[in-house]
Amino acid sequence: MQSVVLLLGSNDSSAADIVKSAIAIIGHSVGNVAKCSAEYRSKAYGFTSEREFVNRAVEIYTELDAYEVLRRINLIEALLGRDRTIEQQTKELTGEEYASRPIDIDIIFYGDKTFADKRLTIPYHFLSEREYALRPVAEIAPDRKHPELEYTPEQMLHRLTTK
Repeated sequence: MQSVVLLLGSNDSSAADIVKSAIAIIGHSVGNVAKCSAEYRSKAYGFTSEREFVNRAVEIYTELDAYEVLRRINLIEALLGRDRTIEQQTKELTGEEYASRPIDIDIIFYGDKTFADKRLTIPYHFLSEREYALRPVAEIAPDRKHPELEYTPEQMLHRLTTK
């Protein structure tokens, strides 16, 4: 069994409910949910939005490889209304880096393994720079070492918030 940390976020009008639904589906189709963070709210990053994001992190245990985890979380995102074509069109119209979405699920850690190819980057490449990601991850995995940076989420959060 592999320990996997996922970060979920939504800035939909029903964000909290969508994130809860995603967690339930993850538990049925990706792996056993062992830990789940509280809800954290954050402003949109990289684009303008009137609605805040609801962010939560979960730790799951799974026998699936990282690419199958990615495939399944992409299916869950689509099931819960994420349309990447519409997101791309919105980004092109606004010129912004990101766009609103009903659900976003990122793989933060997959055991202590690293992946860096066109399909998958693990650990999550912006973890040390994004407070919205670090807060929920530090809650459920405060002592887990980033395999490349050698810092824990708790240490990264402290460094980021005391700059």
